[in-house]
Amino acid sequence: MLTQYYSKPLCAVKRIYWLLSLSPPYFFESGIDYNMSMRIGTRVVFSEELDTWDAEFFQISVYCGMKDNLTQMKHCARMCRERGIRYVIHPVNYYLLDREMMHALRIMAEWSDLALILHDEKTYEGKRLFGHHHSRFQEALDELSAVARVSFENARDTHDVRWFWHRYAASVTLDLGHVELAGINSVHFVRSLHQEEINKIDYVHMHRNNGWRNGLTDHWPLRPDCREVSALRELLKRRYDIGVILEINETEMTPESLSILRDLRDEAGI
Repeated sequence: MLTQYYSKPLCAVKRIYWLLSLSPPYFFESGIDYNMSMRIGTRVVFSEELDTWDAEFFQISVYCGMKDNLTQMKHCARMCRERGIRYVIHPVNYYLLDREMMHALRIMAEWSDLALILHDEKTYEGKRLFGHHHSRFQEALDELSAVARVSFENARDTHDVRWFWHRYAASVTLDLGHVELAGINSVHFVRSLHQEEINKIDYVHMHRNNGWRNGLTDHWPLRPDCREVSALRELLKRRYDIGVILEINETEMTPESLSILRDLRDEAGI
């Protein structure tokens, strides 16, 4: 059972045997060169969405508190495996510092494929992780990293996320919409990144920050001339072997936003 608790060494062995057991069309022949090209994906929550969007891989988003969220995640992951579709899993509002959430996070890590995308974290008082907070976080991270590639997204504090990435992230998910949400020019932010930081970026979350609606100012559909697209264009000058994941709330606009990303890829010649 995937939900069973394993020690860290056994988790790693289990993960290797699971990967080797996957059918060749799924694990060894993806149909996309995942080492040399920009891949375009979008987020899903329910398995029916896998038939809706024309994407090259998917992000399975798992929202804390949503009814049957782990069951839905497993349905999506199982369908992706059966169809040979690559995917990442993205827990939302789950925290490594919260021990009660670790059981669910272990399950998601064990079901992950390309990566488990987590948010950056701070203490409950909004401070950097030091002392026992650091120890608790690192222990939880080590446990998840034994069975999944963990990638950290800027979500909690984009202004301080570079410190967090340096300390904890082997892989980075750069959310350009969250950069703009934090009041930072995303083009300038990308240009300011050191090459060491660029080299860690495996995924980019794409959505537009465009004003208040339904409790959010971000996760709007893309526009060709929006600053988030310009920032991605800048990033592609320095690294193009990345997975770009669309995260928009107006799902009826998904095809148009995916088309914008494909046009940008064509423009970059990758």
